[in-house]
Amino acid sequence: MNDFFAAIEIEKLSENEQTMLKYIQDNSTLIAQMKLHDLASKLFVSDTLVVRFCQKLGLTGFSELKYLIKNELVLQKKRQTVFREQIDQQINDFKYFLAFAPLDQLHTIVQLLCNDQPLYIHGRSLSSIPAKYLHTVLNTLNRRCILVEDLHLLKSISRTIHPGATILITSANVPLAVYQEVFDNSRQNQAKTILITSQENDQTANLADFCLFSNDTPLSYNETDANSRINMLSLIQIIIELASKELLAEEPTAF
Repeated sequence: MNDFFAAIEIEKLSENEQTMLKYIQDNSTLIAQMKLHDLASKLFVSDTLVVRFCQKLGLTGFSELKYLIKNELVLQKKRQTVFREQIDQQINDFKYFLAFAPLDQLHTIVQLLCNDQPLYIHGRSLSSIPAKYLHTVLNTLNRRCILVEDLHLLKSISRTIHPGATILITSANVPLAVYQEVFDNSRQNQAKTILITSQENDQTANLADFCLFSNDTPLSYNETDANSRINMLSLIQIIIELASKELLAEEPTAF
């Protein structure tokens, strides 16, 4: 219906016809329940003039106009229902995430992020967004850390990393073929690893020293990663809030 109205050449309509069109567009819900004479009365014109106006718009008459309007209203209701269901699902997922957030691990992780040892933060593709966000805020808080976006560089760092240093990785899917070497090297060099990912499974559960699972719903379209990262970003925000309090509390008081 919106496409139908958009295709109408307004400049070819008279002033009265433009007024009629605006009334129809603004009151489509009412018109879907009207009879021809009811609409004509509202517009202060004859039934015949309404029919001729519909025909000028390329329709057979008032009945076809009502048909188009009713179909559009049904489609609108379906779209609103789907949207509402999607929003409700997101809310339920977020409540579940908050209910089972690993608060005990968060405290230890924040301590690692706030110590004076080297800290490397890594994320690829869409997962680089929460990684970059964390890196930016920590540096703003004077917690110097390094953002490593190149995977080959990350692997190289893991081979020579100092004991006590930390590597934090954000990844929705955690492909083992990509990251296994990083975790193995870090463990061998007595460095700590933190993994923030979407779903817990047998492969990821013990991959890093500390694993945080955001429980974001896995999605893909045309073999393209479209995983939601809402909970992952929320998890990063919680870490930032806790780290901020820790780091600001450590700053010497100015006299």
